[in-house]
Amino acid sequence: MKRRITVLLFTISISVFAQTKGVLESLDFNFSELKKVKEAYNQGNDKRALQELLKIYIAKQPLYLKMDQSDLDYLKLNYPKDVAKVLETANQVLDQYFVFRDEWAMEKTNVPYQFKKEIDWSIIPFEDPEWCYMLNRHRYWEDLGRAYYLTGEEKYAKGFINQVTHWIDNNPISNELLNLSWRRIEAGIRCENWIKSFEYVKHSKHFTPQFLAKFLMSLKEHAEYLNKDFSNFSKTSNWGVLEFHGLFNVSQFLNDFKDADNWQRHALNNLETCINLQILDDGTQWEQSPMYHNEVFHCFMNVNLLAQRKHIKLPKDIVQKTRDMAYANIQWQKPNFHQPLLGDSDDTDLRGLLTLAAYLYQDSVLKSRAYQTFDFNTYCILGKDEMLSYRQLTAKQPEFLSVFQKSSGDFYMRNSWDENASYTSFHLKKLGCGHGHDNILHVSLFANGRDYLVDNGRYTYVNTKWRAFFKESKSHNTLGVDDLSNSVYGSSWSNKYDATSKGIETVISESFDYAEAENIAYERLENPVTMKRQLLYLKPNIWLLFDSFHTKGRHKFSQYFNFPDSSVELNYNTIETTYKKDNLRIQPIKDVEVSLKDSWFSSEYNLKTESKRAEIFNHSLGFTSFITLLYFPDQTKLKYEKIPVYDRNNKLLSDSQAEAINLSIEETNYTIMVVYNRPPGTHFYSVNNQIVSGEVVLIETKDGKTSTKVIK
Repeated sequence: MKRRITVLLFTISISVFAQTKGVLESLDFNFSELKKVKEAYNQGNDKRALQELLKIYIAKQPLYLKMDQSDLDYLKLNYPKDVAKVLETANQVLDQYFVFRDEWAMEKTNVPYQFKKEIDWSIIPFEDPEWCYMLNRHRYWEDLGRAYYLTGEEKYAKGFINQVTHWIDNNPISNELLNLSWRRIEAGIRCENWIKSFEYVKHSKHFTPQFLAKFLMSLKEHAEYLNKDFSNFSKTSNWGVLEFHGLFNVSQFLNDFKDADNWQRHALNNLETCINLQILDDGTQWEQSPMYHNEVFHCFMNVNLLAQRKHIKLPKDIVQKTRDMAYANIQWQKPNFHQPLLGDSDDTDLRGLLTLAAYLYQDSVLKSRAYQTFDFNTYCILGKDEMLSYRQLTAKQPEFLSVFQKSSGDFYMRNSWDENASYTSFHLKKLGCGHGHDNILHVSLFANGRDYLVDNGRYTYVNTKWRAFFKESKSHNTLGVDDLSNSVYGSSWSNKYDATSKGIETVISESFDYAEAENIAYERLENPVTMKRQLLYLKPNIWLLFDSFHTKGRHKFSQYFNFPDSSVELNYNTIETTYKKDNLRIQPIKDVEVSLKDSWFSSEYNLKTESKRAEIFNHSLGFTSFITLLYFPDQTKLKYEKIPVYDRNNKLLSDSQAEAINLSIEETNYTIMVVYNRPPGTHFYSVNNQIVSGEVVLIETKDGKTSTKVIK
């Protein structure tokens, strides 16, 4: 036993010696700040050199933390819930009890896991490798640091130092760990988290020169690992941004290392490549997931922030496209300030991110959709003085309401910027691969402060029936044929067949918005089908869906409507929510069959709750169409009827050629005509005793005056 302890102590001594030598040999002694370190090093006194280096790293201007002890009372008084959450998480981490609940955790958990002995950094306790990845991102160490900063209790700093030491000692770069603790994305993410955590605990008495050497050498190892590869996958994926954002962080933190300038140059060059490849002209990240758009956005905001502080001139595309990403967030932001559940996304509040963006760009429009003062996280990295300055920035509502993001193919419609506004999204094009869902022609609806029609979320990345369930088209408010999904699921990250769209058109106006697209997924069938959805939004709160199926064969044709909960019922063939007030009615205008079934809704990763899914369907031969009216009967008293369409010679046209509906709302009458298949030689139509031309026409009559709008 005595010999074993002697061998262990000898091994530790060699390791400490190697780390000390490694750090000192990595320093650029041309930095004047390192004068005392250099003197000790040249005298062969490595111990004193490391002590002097610790003094320098304690005294260094923090990259992120912009508070001092005078801020503590303010934090405790103004952010009591955040402070309580920090302390709760920190205490759990000290007990090796992990549940990942950070607001922007990419893969949240709800079931805790506790290590009874030492932490196993490569464990997968719930058959989901994402748990292992979350464990190795180390965001929770920032809460250990904050807890120490808030309380002064050394147990938090000691806990941080002990866990970092254990991780470094048990996670050498190896082939076995490249897909676990040393995935490149985790390596990039934890660079930021380590640095932020360090800035909170660096004044602790437990922060020794020996630990500093271990810590800095591991960050150097991270930098070298990240810098040695830049694959095509990284160039075109959120991974590349997270990787080289990590490298940029290390280049600024280890700015007195010989390789720092090289790391900075490579990081910015690669980040510029990523932002130009991945961020489309409309400001969206091409993977079509607001969740991952915002992981990328977070990284680029940090790059902008550190560049401002360090007086680094950034490539202009990084500056401009980061701002474009902020505006994309405004465009798709729901009235409750949350991001939409598009693709692999969680129902997360955007205001914290937009607060930092409004500060960075001093942008009044961004502030209008952000917090009006700093949230807890923003305060920690900007401090009281900048908060007082931010409060002076005037908020100004965007001049736009509805927006079509042309590059990504998403149409966002709203009638105001109020929190009780009506908001609709229409997904017209699929770009995203792994993080994209089978959601072409999906429509969501938010109004009166709540979700009514939803994307059912993501729930898991594990390749099981649940991954397939939440990705398939039936979990979206779209169309289907023969109970098939539009795309053919292959695995968690790929499909055997991908649905595609064509014929996208949009119109934005003061009183209405309109969009249409075709889904050609079922042209793969023996009796092929082309599906077309045409959506007319009459502001503020009436929606009409004209859904048509063009085929010569016999099929089952379906519309799907997904709800966030079970508060919905069928009343004959009418679907209606059953809240205490402001209920949505989905009214089929033609003869159809309707069913209501149990389903599942996932507002965040690893969480699913019971909900309902309605299906409107028909079995028929050849061309088929549905006309569906969505409105709030408690708010809007209307009458509707389907009316005939004639050609100019008063010949009645079939439903497969053209259809029209008449809506009477108080003193206003609307007639909406849609032409599906124009008869040869027909350019004019008679509807409601009026001659019109066009494929989609809106006629409005009010106070005896009639106006006609040819939408298409």
